Amino acid sequence: MAWDRYNRERYNRGRRLSGPRGLGELMGATLGTARIAKGIGRARAILAWPGAVGPEIARITRARTQQGSVLFVDVRDSAAAHHLSMQRHHFLKALNALLPDAPLSDIRFSVGSVREPVMAPAPPPLPAPDRARARELVREVGEDLRPAALRAAEAITRSRRWREEQGWRPCPVCGEASQEQPCRACCLTLEDPNVIRAARVLMAQPEQLSALPDTLGDSGANAARYLALQRLEGQLDLLALECVRSGQENGYREFLAQQAGMYLSLYLRRPRADLKRSDRALLPERARNVLSAGR
Repeated sequence: MAWDRYNRERYNRGRRLSGPRGLGELMGATLGTARIAKGIGRARAILAWPGAVGPEIARITRARTQQGSVLFVDVRDSAAAHHLSMQRHHFLKALNALLPDAPLSDIRFSVGSVREPVMAPAPPPLPAPDRARARELVREVGEDLRPAALRAAEAITRSRRWREEQGWRPCPVCGEASQEQPCRACCLTLEDPNVIRAARVLMAQPEQLSALPDTLGDSGANAARYLALQRLEGQLDLLALECVRSGQENGYREFLAQQAGMYLSLYLRRPRADLKRSDRALLPERARNVLSAGR
């Protein structure tokens, strides 16, 4: 039996020296040999200082170091250091409540460098909602859902006004304020093959615009109109140059006037029969100058 006891003790000693050991055991041994435990205790006191004294005191002080059970704190000026020294028993009580395992015996204040904390600027308040626009947005909503829809619409209009105040411009397609021109959603719509085909139709038959929302929706119809206007504007510029080169001969001016009618009908969302001569003021500059000179 004595021999068995000797072997067990020898086995246990070997296991302690070379066998697998728990993480807590390893950390305790490491902290003990490297004297890190004291450093962690000191760091805890320094880190706990702002929470123990509150934001106002923390703004004008900085826990610098700890020696033994004494915490040394830098203060901006001597008057504040003197005042805080008179109140240190309150701070000591608050700190020791946060550090029950390593209580402090004293706090010493001295004049030192304290950085002013960088405060993030407060975000600007949201503007008041555009109630007239919000009511227009919910005009076709049923009476039972209108109150909730109106609140949502007012939130949307507040967001839109805020974006406009930040310098965002209305999207040329949908009219919503956006940093990108056109906005990201409309850029995707402009690439839709159905929208591109509809734009070609509008260039020759602008009166078809009123029927497009039934097939493409409002966003698709607006995108097709935008594309058609862009292409018509390019054609008007080319025709205006040809009129200038040819002296308004060879039928260029008549074709220019025809295309100008297409453009204005689409731009004003009005039938060509209802257009007025004064509407030509809305044409691109080159086309407007050529047609005005030919009166």
